[in-house]
Amino acid sequence: MTDQLTFIALGEHALTYDIELPDGLEHCYFKNVKQDYRNRDIEPCFKVTDGTISSHYYIGVDWISRDHNYAIHVSPKLNTEQKETAYLKMLLTCLQDPEATKHVGSIYEIKSEREPILIDQSEDLLSPLLAIHYVQLVKRIVQKGLRKTYYRETKTLQSRVKGKLLVSQTIKHHTLRNEPLKAKCSFDVFGVDHPENQLLKAALIYVKTYLSQFPEYAAIAGPALQYCLPAFREVNVPKDISSLKHFKTSPFFANYKQALSTARIVLNHYSHSTRSSETGKIKTLPYWINMALLFELYVFTLLRKEFGNQVIYQFKSNYQELDFLLNTPDYKLVIDTKYKPKYEEYNIGKDDIRQLSGYARMKSVYTQLNVEEDEVIKCLVIYARPLDIISESEKVILNNKQGDNRYVGFYKLGVSVPEI
Repeated sequence: MTDQLTFIALGEHALTYDIELPDGLEHCYFKNVKQDYRNRDIEPCFKVTDGTISSHYYIGVDWISRDHNYAIHVSPKLNTEQKETAYLKMLLTCLQDPEATKHVGSIYEIKSEREPILIDQSEDLLSPLLAIHYVQLVKRIVQKGLRKTYYRETKTLQSRVKGKLLVSQTIKHHTLRNEPLKAKCSFDVFGVDHPENQLLKAALIYVKTYLSQFPEYAAIAGPALQYCLPAFREVNVPKDISSLKHFKTSPFFANYKQALSTARIVLNHYSHSTRSSETGKIKTLPYWINMALLFELYVFTLLRKEFGNQVIYQFKSNYQELDFLLNTPDYKLVIDTKYKPKYEEYNIGKDDIRQLSGYARMKSVYTQLNVEEDEVIKCLVIYARPLDIISESEKVILNNKQGDNRYVGFYKLGVSVPEI
């Protein structure tokens, strides 16, 4: 194994040549899923073939070969020399919608079992994403009130006994020290200072420490963090937080389940993300962010701002899964998002036309939209616009859609992503 780390930098949908790597390296798949629900092959995050490395619509940092100390960093494809995709603003927009928040955990993957990678701070896309996502999850819990439950507490009592008397500890700590009126007891308490809330608070403290180092991220997540911390005033974090990582959660508290799962990831990640002795460097766990899915969720949030619950997300029928159905008095649409800025200048691709045509001919879609079978349901492709296109606002304005003169009832509409 070589000690010198070799970093290969790529953009999305890019490739590089003449990389000297051993044969037999496996492709890297997002969450190790190689086929979708229809048994169709899924493109990997990156693949190595005959010395050529190519990427798809994922961004992140990962090992190519740990034995040979090769790692890869993939950046958003919409980036230009002057502008970068503000994926954090996209994420924050999604987290402001309670329905979209439920799906945020599916857009990224953290490989906590793999060895951390030393990277430049500027390449760390995961830490701020985790911080913002986690704080928003905890904020939803705080808004409803922290869960109270019974938990076991061990305490020294004066002149009384409560619960179970711990004889050996009482003799060791008090009787032998000539404190006959003190007793060590173990008893049940009903309150908020139980392991679940302790784990949430421990992760919040880690996030607070991280945000204190980066004002630009604190400006985004700071207000929500300051809203959450006072609610945990009565919660005590033990010195050994490893004991908080192994306990069962109640299935009746869905918000807690997602937040606790993310809290474990936060504690694992930030324990590695401390700054090294080399300025501007940090250690990060390998991770991937699905930009196509993030864009889809971003569009879902914008659609809900305009149409609320009239937007149906991930409608499933006949082993198919549609991005969106829009059912309003004015619009009956099958909508699909495409993370393809080329559609700003070019027509919709034939494969995408066929895909939407199939969706729009399903009887279940006609029933859901309450459309007669002799009518043609209109189809809309929403694509990501290039960063050099000036955006009026963060809205989906359906009146701006452009018709495709090759097909009946087909339209496209560009949506700008936030930029830096």
